Amino acid sequence: MSSNAQPTSRRGRPRSENARRAVLDAAAELALEGAGGAGIDAIAARAGVSRTTVYKWWPSAAAVLLEGLLERTHDTIESPVSATTREALGDYLTRLIALIRDTPPGALLRGLTAASVTDQVVGHALINEWLAPRRAAAVHLLAEGVRRGEVRAGLDYDAVADVLFAPIYYRLMYAHQPLTDRLSAEIMAVCWPGIAASE
Repeated sequence: MSSNAQPTSRRGRPRSENARRAVLDAAAELALEGAGGAGIDAIAARAGVSRTTVYKWWPSAAAVLLEGLLERTHDTIESPVSATTREALGDYLTRLIALIRDTPPGALLRGLTAASVTDQVVGHALINEWLAPRRAAAVHLLAEGVRRGEVRAGLDYDAVADVLFAPIYYRLMYAHQPLTDRLSAEIMAVCWPGIAASE
């Protein structure tokens, strides 16, 4: 990269890492407390910075929460290299369920998904930065499965990803059924016969 290259993601002065961390932590704490939501004023007060500082770095409270979510979950899309395709997909679903059910980012994801209805910036970011990498990882596993003779050729990978992930996000948003430890195995039991190569 040329030494003249300029960052394009944010305008203004570079962020203090301590202040950035304080803002992200404050936003997460407030969102998880559910005390009327994590507004910019409340985030700034909890973090000990000015609201101008927050707005200088993020366009909205939801954008703060989104950055915190992505930062806390960046390593959740890796799969064991020695697993079969079925094992790798099942493991992937198991870890996604545990993340959503058992950790603070799960609650943040639910809130951000709701916020995306009225905040198009957050909606696009959720699709591009949360959903797309995870779908790409699943598609990669499927493509590798075809190469290894474990997955049948000609599948619509996007449709398969929808079928694999939909029960998890459906239960996250509606809470009509629990995100159980057995859910990933149940999803794979239903889906794998339509994915697997003919023996």
